[in-house]
Amino acid sequence: MARERSPRRTVVGDVVSDKMAKTITVQVSGKVRHPKYGKYIVRHVRYKAHDERGEAKRGDTVEIAFARRLSKTKFWRLVRVVSKARVEAVTGEAEVASVAGTPAAAAAAAAAAPSAGRGEEASS
Repeated sequence: MARERSPRRTVVGDVVSDKMAKTITVQVSGKVRHPKYGKYIVRHVRYKAHDERGEAKRGDTVEIAFARRLSKTKFWRLVRVVSKARVEAVTGEAEVASVAGTPAAAAAAAAAAPSAGRGEEASS
């Protein structure tokens, strides 16, 4: 008599990192009621999940399932990509500076911003 396997635990979260080979970091958020004060608090948990084909990118919403231990910190595997991250079209340096979250944008913003009047005071 073969025992039937119980369904795997699955969670849905956002990919916060895809810099590792075949591994993504997924942040799962959930509201929890504070035991003393009763206020709802958002708790975040980060899981490392196995992404064999490298299909999930940063910002995507994904579903992951509990699996056997794959490495020291990796116990989950990617089931599917629920939704892709929204991509913004950037045309000029001013727009690059306005897009947050990228090192290139920070460098472009620093280069595009004039120094705070230092050169004008010296010439007076």
